[in-house]
Amino acid sequence: MIDTGGDIMFDCDSKKYTILCWHDGGPYIAEQGTEANPAIFKDGKSLVQGYTVNGKTLGQRIEQIRITFC
Repeated sequence: MIDTGGDIMFDCDSKKYTILCWHDGGPYIAEQGTEANPAIFKDGKSLVQGYTVNGKTLGQRIEQIRITFC
């Protein structure tokens, strides 16, 4: 879904995040509300493998991620 242009909101490790898939530079991710810890990636795979939450990538936390909007 990250690569097809939909927005995604999710909770992980007691924080809320938003992924904006339509961002010009590639998928953009940041914490909801505060917009802390922002990052831009070239594609969904790079985001899942490269964005970290408390020292672990999203891929490593897949079981802890709860999608709240997509």
